[in-house]
Amino acid sequence: MERIEVATPPIRRVEFGRAGAADRLVHGDALEVAAAERDGSIDAIYIDPPFGTGVIRQGRGLRYADRADDPDTFVAWLTPILEHSHRTLAPHGSLFVHLDYRAVHYVKVALDRVFGRDLFVNEIIWCYSVGGKSRRGFGRKHDTILWYARSEDWAFYPDAVRVPRRGGSHMRLVDGVQEKTDRKTGRVYRYPVHAGKVPEDWWTDVETLNHSDKERTGYPSQKPLRLVERILCAVTQPENLVADWFAGSGTTPAAAQRLGRRFLAVDREADSIAVITKRLLTQARALANAGSPPAPLEIVG
Repeated sequence: MERIEVATPPIRRVEFGRAGAADRLVHGDALEVAAAERDGSIDAIYIDPPFGTGVIRQGRGLRYADRADDPDTFVAWLTPILEHSHRTLAPHGSLFVHLDYRAVHYVKVALDRVFGRDLFVNEIIWCYSVGGKSRRGFGRKHDTILWYARSEDWAFYPDAVRVPRRGGSHMRLVDGVQEKTDRKTGRVYRYPVHAGKVPEDWWTDVETLNHSDKERTGYPSQKPLRLVERILCAVTQPENLVADWFAGSGTTPAAAQRLGRRFLAVDREADSIAVITKRLLTQARALANAGSPPAPLEIVG
């Protein structure tokens, strides 16, 4: 039998002054990379897959072709990646799938089958206002993030994601404490304002990026760092491993690097890898200069 030589992809390793396992940025196919990962090796996965718009997504000098607007085909393509996500998550791990109105209902059914309906944790509604308005209906100004857990022992760190309490609520304010009294039991509930609160499953305090935002990389469909950082803080701790099979502009690895999490980020587009590489190197050098060098970075492919 003729032996087929499989070329080893080139690996570029960049050090920032900290020893240990390297973070990985892979130019490759999401399914192939996910299939190669070990069972139970990942602490959290966030993916923002192509939404199935069937159009060319255009950014500032960068573009990519979205998948065709065919929900059945989209789910058939995505399901094997969801299955490998389930397999590679640790027992305390979580998967977050970021979608819009086109495919979210179809993907939710697929996720129920892969993870089980009992391990559906939250439907997070991310609300924003930037962008065009509609003349024939209400403006479509939210995305949906589906959160599924690998097991009933999923990790959640609520104190890491507290947000300020809003004034003007139905509760009375007494010496910096919001109070309310249950009319039936007479029990008084007190919430110190300075302690903030854990957000509900609808988020209005993280705006999407506008065209002039300094965070912009020029890559289309870029999500804000604050959004992904909240997710990662909620379910991971420093040194945990985070994966993103559709890294796009690199928000997930950038958030992980800033938070001291390890990461595996993958994208098939060469432009994406170029954008992410520049973004991570710039951020890593800034962190190193500030006295907090991140893990080494391996750029594969």
